[in-house]
This record gives sequence, structure tokens and C-alpha cells, in this order.
Amino acid sequence: MSVSEIRAVIDVWASVIEELGARYPWVQIFENKGAMMGCSNPHPHCQVWASSFLPNIAQREEQSQRAYQSQHGEPLLMEYGRQELLRKERLVLTSEHWLVLVPYWAVWPFQTLLLPRRHVRRLPELTPTERDDLALIMKKLLTKYDNLFETSFPYTMGWHGAPTRSEAGANWDHWQLHAHYYPPLLRSATVRKFMVGYEMLAQAQRDLTPEQMSSSCSGLSRFLFALAIALVSASSSCPQAWGPPGVQYGQPGRSVTLCCPGVTAGAPVSWFRDGETRLLQGPDSGLGHELVLARADNTDEGTYICRTLDGALGGVVNLQLGYPPSRPIVSCQAADYENFSCTWSPSQVSGLPTRYLTSYRKKTVPGADDQRMSPSTGPWPCPQDPPGAARCVVHGAEFWSQYRINVTEVNPLGASTRLLDVSLQSILRPDPPQGLRVESVPGYPRRLRASWMYPASWPRQPHFLLKFRLQYRPVQHPAWSMVEPAGLEEVITDAVAGLPHAVRVSARDFLDAGTWSAWSPEAWGTPSTGSLPKEIPAGGQPHTHLEEELQADSPASPRPSLLPDLQPLVHRDPLEQVAVLASLGIFSFLGLAAGALALGLWLRLRPDGKDRPQKPGFLAPMITVDKLPGAPNL
Repeated sequence: MSVSEIRAVIDVWASVIEELGARYPWVQIFENKGAMMGCSNPHPHCQVWASSFLPNIAQREEQSQRAYQSQHGEPLLMEYGRQELLRKERLVLTSEHWLVLVPYWAVWPFQTLLLPRRHVRRLPELTPTERDDLALIMKKLLTKYDNLFETSFPYTMGWHGAPTRSEAGANWDHWQLHAHYYPPLLRSATVRKFMVGYEMLAQAQRDLTPEQMSSSCSGLSRFLFALAIALVSASSSCPQAWGPPGVQYGQPGRSVTLCCPGVTAGAPVSWFRDGETRLLQGPDSGLGHELVLARADNTDEGTYICRTLDGALGGVVNLQLGYPPSRPIVSCQAADYENFSCTWSPSQVSGLPTRYLTSYRKKTVPGADDQRMSPSTGPWPCPQDPPGAARCVVHGAEFWSQYRINVTEVNPLGASTRLLDVSLQSILRPDPPQGLRVESVPGYPRRLRASWMYPASWPRQPHFLLKFRLQYRPVQHPAWSMVEPAGLEEVITDAVAGLPHAVRVSARDFLDAGTWSAWSPEAWGTPSTGSLPKEIPAGGQPHTHLEEELQADSPASPRPSLLPDLQPLVHRDPLEQVAVLASLGIFSFLGLAAGALALGLWLRLRPDGKDRPQKPGFLAPMITVDKLPGAPNL
């Protein structure tokens, strides 16, 4: 609801109390919001119950406030409000006429108490200025509630004031008007507090101290305050808190209301287009200082002039049309394991002045013991770097934690929010490696040596190493060959002699967190065409000066030797080697099977001596012929 709509509800509350209060001693106004509070519809439900007696809670408040007034000579809640303003430990919101605090006796999570600063006994006693301020602070409070867990926050709220009817003539100066807010949510948008067991049978227990509750609500940062102000401005019939003075905004195809800026609200004025004498709307229209344009289009954009009844210039208004904000497109990336940044862009161009409000909070694992709300979970502002840029940076993030990013696009016609859940493990993407060099290997026309360094943005610590992949191709060749080096250098052994080669390198977390970095800028090199160097120092070992120079820039992991081999390397395609091995295996198996079959036939058919009884072979019958029953002798 807009501030003006909340203001209208406050006026209805006051009139209902006056009407029912003439017949009943107690008029209870309350409001329920959300399915958790028993509402079948998502919007708040306001109800009014009038009774011919004082309910139990009203009787206890009556007794406590009367006893304190008798002893101390001033209303209890007036003194309590002053003490909370001095301590500033449990304050959530303050304004010129109102304050919102978490009472020290609170048992419900994020329970708050709304108090006027001056002594007021009932709602109808509020002045118009106090009612305006009440509408604004209620809007801010509900915005804080909704952003606490990024959900439409359920609650029950209600007003308590001095009794009415015949009791209204009695002395009720010990009463102070106040409103109670009882939200049930405890740890997240789906986890609520239950008053059961010990709490129903013995004593209510606090899951959070009042100071923690106040810190969580008031710690929603300047981001939420700025958002509330933006929404208040956007909900106004004449939003002007944007751009140059005198500019007002509207949406094409919708009714647009212009306000004369130089007169008091409701004062009758005449409206003209700049440079035209034709009267658009006269002072007898009944609209006061406002001009209503039905179904505005692009032809209605321009400058308007309003004049008072005596013809004096009341003000000049420039109308600009555009569209409400849409949910921005947001993406996040971490270049190391301690910080990450998020960028955004509008999903639809509004054509109006636009701001972006950014914040983040650390998410907790559902059901975890440490999931209870505390200031350490945020939310905190996500500073835009540089200010006004479409990018914000979160410093000092925890690698194993999850975060929720809130990017809200705001313009004079409203606000739209995008929530994005991220974890450093999934968005980690290092910057490309730096300092890539490609050098020839003297005496080897098919070899190139590539070396590179870690990106400057990656803190080199032993627990967070990078692994690399290297691609290379000869000039004018479309396909890349790729290898995965073991360190910060690699010797290419199948380069094409005499052709320049392009080489590039990419990096990734050693444990495969996140994704590969972008490719580094290409470096070029051509294999050597000279002969193999023959100078060998005493001791029979080649020089290793270059290896020693690069040792300082390489990690502790093993790497290929930088020195040419005295024996040329044979490079074959791995798929070709696998095919050769498979063919050899098949032929070996077939050869063994044929040999075994030939051996078996030879053993069966070889001639035996007549002196020895023949042994049945594996092809002989199981029963000899001369033993068959009933068969004649042959």
C-alpha cells in the first residue's frame, strides 16, 4: 500500500473508534497478514471487535498503567519511551512524532511496539500531521519486515487505547496509545516460532534477545531506508524527488496527475500548456491544484503552467513519460576465493531516471544450530564500485558460505527487486594467466617452450592453487591442440617447423571449483631452425641458467624440463596408440584360441599302441558298444 492509502486507513480507524466507542467500552482494531496467521488471502485483513467489557489483556494494561501513574505521576509508556530513546539499544525506527522499538519484555521474534512521542490516549486524538507521520513510519516498518527474510512478512498487529463509551468521561490520563506487532517468523521465511510445551505450560522463552531483534531490524542498513523513501516517493500522486526540480513523471497509457508546485494542496488553479492560451482545466474543476491527464501519450509530454485565481504564476511543471522498473538481470563472479562482484543491467529500458539499491546477506543452512538471526548474517550494503556503476563488490566473503544478493531497480514509478543466491564455489572464475611467453628451443625445429605467471588477482597460498590448460596452433590452421601442463611452463613437442604458432593459456581452481578462466591474450612463437648446441660444460651436464631464473615464478608442483633432450621425442596421437593396442590384443586372443584348438585335436587323433587299452577321449561314447544290452556279437 502507498503512504496515502495507509493514511486513509488510519482515518477510517479513528472514525470507527468514535462510532463504536459511543456504545461499547472497548473497541479492538487488529490486522492479520499471511497464511501463518490464518489468512486465506495474502493481503492484510483488518477487523474491528467491540465488546461490552474490558478483555483480559486490556484489564492488565489498565491496572499496570494506573498503578504507575499513581506512584510516579506520569504515564508509564511515556516514561518508557523516553528511556528507550536515551539508551538507543532497542530502537528500530524514529520520526518526528513516532518511535518503533522492541520492548524489553518481547517474547515473539521481531516483536515491536509503536508509540507516539506526545501523550495521546486514543487514535481519534491524533492531529493530521501525526496521522501523516504515522502512515510514513508504518510503511517503513513493514518494508523492514518484508526485507528481513525477503518475503511478505506475516504478522498480527493491533491498537490499544484508553477505554471508551461512558468510561470515556473518566480520568484515563494514565493511558498512552500504542500498537503491538507480533510477527511469527523466527529464522527464515519458512521457519516460525511455536508457543508449545514449556512455553504454554510454564513460561515463554526467548529465541532472540530484544537487543538482537532490534539490531536485526535496524541493521537492514541504509539500503532499506533508501528503498522505503523511494517507494514513498513513487507512491505519491506527483512523484518529484527525481531529476531536476519541476519535473514530474507518468506512464504512457495511464492516467497522469500533475501537481502545481507553487501553491498549497487543494488550492484551485488554472492549467495551460506552455506557449498556448487555451485553457486545459479551470479552477472550478474541483481538482484543486492537480491536473489529471487521462490515458497520457507522447503528445502530452512537455511543459505545463499553473496560475492562481488572480492570474499569478503558480508554477511550471515538465511532464516526462516512461515505464515502471522491471527486474534487473544480475550475474556474479569471483576472481579469487575471498571477494566477489555482481553486475546488472535493466531487462527493460524505462526511459526515466533510474537508481539501483544493492545489498547482500549470508544465508544459513536450514536446520543448523547457528541459523538464528544475528547481525553477522546481514544484510549489509553492497557498495557500488565506482559509485553509480552497474557493479558492486563484496569483500571478505567466506568460501564455503552462500550469499543472497538483492539488486533493486528504482525509478519515479516504483521499484523492482531481483534476488540471486550465489556461493563462491560455483561462481569462482580466476582471471586469465599473465605474462605468457613463447620461445623456441635451439636445435629442435618441432619444439616451443611456453611459460606464464599466476594472475595478479589470485592470492598464491598453498591451499588455493591453480591448474592450467594450454592451447596452440600453427598460423592459418583452424583447429587448436590442447594439453594440461603440470606447472607454469610447457614444452610443445609437435610444432610445425618453420611456422609461427599462436599459444594461449587458461586457469582454474586446482580442485575444480567454479569454471575455467577466459583465455589469456595470444602469444606467438616460431620453432628454431638452427642446429643442436654442442657446448657442454665440464661434468657433462647442460646449462640450467634459464631453469633457475624461472624457478622463482613457478609453484612447487613438478614441471617439464626446460632443456632439450639428446634423444628426439616421438609424438603420437593418443587415440592412435589406443587403436594399435586394441588391435594387438584382438590378434593375440585369436592366435591363442587357434593354438588351443589345434592342440586339442592333435591330442585326440594321435595314434596309440595296440598293447595298451584305449582310454576314452572327449569324443568317445560314454558306454562301449560290446556292453550294450541285447546287441549281437560282431
